[in-house]
Amino acid sequence: MTLSAADIALAALKVAASPTPCTGAVAQTVLVVEDHEFQRHALVRIIRSLGVPHVQEAADGAQALEILARSHGCIDIVVTDLDMPGIDGMALMRQIGAHAPDAGILVLSAGERDLLTAVEWLAREQLIHLVAVLEKPVSRQALATALCRPKVVRRRLPAVATPAVSLDDISAALAADQFEAFLQPKIRLIDGQLCGAEALARWRHPTLGWIAPTAFIDVIERSALIGDFSLAMLESVAWAMRWLDDSGLPGRIALNASPAWLDQPDMAERLSQTMARLELPVNRLTIEVTESVASSNLTATLENLARLRMRGFLLSVDDFGTGFSSLQRLVSSPFSEIKLDRSFISGVVRDTPRWYVVESTIALANKLGLKT
Repeated sequence: MTLSAADIALAALKVAASPTPCTGAVAQTVLVVEDHEFQRHALVRIIRSLGVPHVQEAADGAQALEILARSHGCIDIVVTDLDMPGIDGMALMRQIGAHAPDAGILVLSAGERDLLTAVEWLAREQLIHLVAVLEKPVSRQALATALCRPKVVRRRLPAVATPAVSLDDISAALAADQFEAFLQPKIRLIDGQLCGAEALARWRHPTLGWIAPTAFIDVIERSALIGDFSLAMLESVAWAMRWLDDSGLPGRIALNASPAWLDQPDMAERLSQTMARLELPVNRLTIEVTESVASSNLTATLENLARLRMRGFLLSVDDFGTGFSSLQRLVSSPFSEIKLDRSFISGVVRDTPRWYVVESTIALANKLGLKT
């Protein structure tokens, strides 16, 4: 049997993310929250038989919160049902995430898989330490695997203040050549080889040090400086590309193109002229377009994309699957690759619906001749 590149990539994803046998210490203190008395007592007996020395129980969410308040952070894992009267499992998760963030949460439910998927998504969005989501009736082995994990302390990082910058500051920074491209490597999943990099903008401020793009991108995109900024980034990319070549690290570099820049009628022409002046081959640069942002001037955007593709540039649709009309945009624009959004990749092995999205998108990309 011959395997396609998509088959190999999907198999590699499965192997890379497959769970390994648990070697961590079993949880020391577990709180079981279940309104059904028989099921609660059965869970307590199983958990104790797994070697957990301290097991407490609560008949509902309110009682669980009282126990957590008295424990002063000593509960390792809360095992909770979803469907309970009063404070249900989802409300309990939210309360635990806010008041006892170091406690892991193990959710048990007889609900459909799509409900459990939604619960996992909610936990991620609320930064809750979700140990696992298991379907009822839960097996002893599944419980043992979930409870045999080291306690994770979710330390809060100090908030980093974003410096306030003005358009004049940015204009001066452009004149002083203070914007640089940091490279994030791209690795081929099939063989683990470096195949290129993505250029990420950073501001080398003379007094504040390195400034992340969250402090300046929005200001630039709302101004007429977006074209000048993008071409300044291209200058830095040119230097990086030569460095890669000298180091024996071949591959393309991807540069993000703001929708505000793609709206400008002369965008493709200015980019092509700058590439020629820098003596950079166009097939070494991939232009990434964020799919989740709707263009205010779709005609100009499509014209620029078509002109760039005609001149040999490679085009990538970024954050694929998160915007409006993904398929319509894909078939009407001359893209050469797509980048699946992180929200689909995260947890893909445990989440069947996400796996179907990844699998079908790779198959679609292959049919359209696109890299993924």
